[in-house]
Amino acid sequence: MDSIVQYILNRSKLEISHIKITRATKETFYMAIECRVTDTGPLGATLAPMTVDMVGPKGVFGRVDLPEVKTKSSGTDVSMPDQEIQIIDMEAYLAFTESILKDEELTVTLDNGKGVVKALMMSANIIYRKEVRIKGMNGPKSEFVSVTPDGAGYKAEVKVHNPSPIEIDMGTTIWEVQTEDGKKLSEQRGRVHINRGETTYSVIGTIEPGAAAGSAGKLVGIGTEEDAWTNESLKILSVPFALPAEYTSLVKA
Repeated sequence: MDSIVQYILNRSKLEISHIKITRATKETFYMAIECRVTDTGPLGATLAPMTVDMVGPKGVFGRVDLPEVKTKSSGTDVSMPDQEIQIIDMEAYLAFTESILKDEELTVTLDNGKGVVKALMMSANIIYRKEVRIKGMNGPKSEFVSVTPDGAGYKAEVKVHNPSPIEIDMGTTIWEVQTEDGKKLSEQRGRVHINRGETTYSVIGTIEPGAAAGSAGKLVGIGTEEDAWTNESLKILSVPFALPAEYTSLVKA
């Protein structure tokens, strides 16, 4: 019985529709997941709650509690409530968030889950291991929506394009707008919660004295005001960033 159930479980699919990462601290975050389980066979079964390792490109970074799942032949929607996750390996976790932010696709593995499946009045012990492919944010691509003068600096709206099912609250972010060869043009700050799809956020910018801008540049993450892991994650971001005339007219040598 155990080997048959394990075989069916191994062939099943887990499709992620939404992951929300919020409330970052130096050692923790909160995560909620919505997903769908399919290809579990013609008979319904109940998979008992269990704890699994979350494994990214550099190994295990945390553990998550999975709820009870009652499978159906047509597939089952599963909602994992918001829960606090302790980061057990920061290097592994930062590699995972880097993959989320920069890659077109990433792989996360739920591993080492020891559980019980009940079906047909019988129980089977299983080991849960499921590799899941998820679209990444691929940058994420960003652009100025509007730029207006504000004293010696400016106020602006920035749009972020996120094709991933993952959303992250990055906190109060600090960015540099740079030339393509890395010369600082300005620094801008604003609170950023990267939602699925498109997100527009507000920033206040200060212009670097003596800077001169062309029409192309890049947006580079410097850190966050909060003392959290997001401070390190933001530093890996550097994306092409078009500089409209409203911006370049303010940045003059």
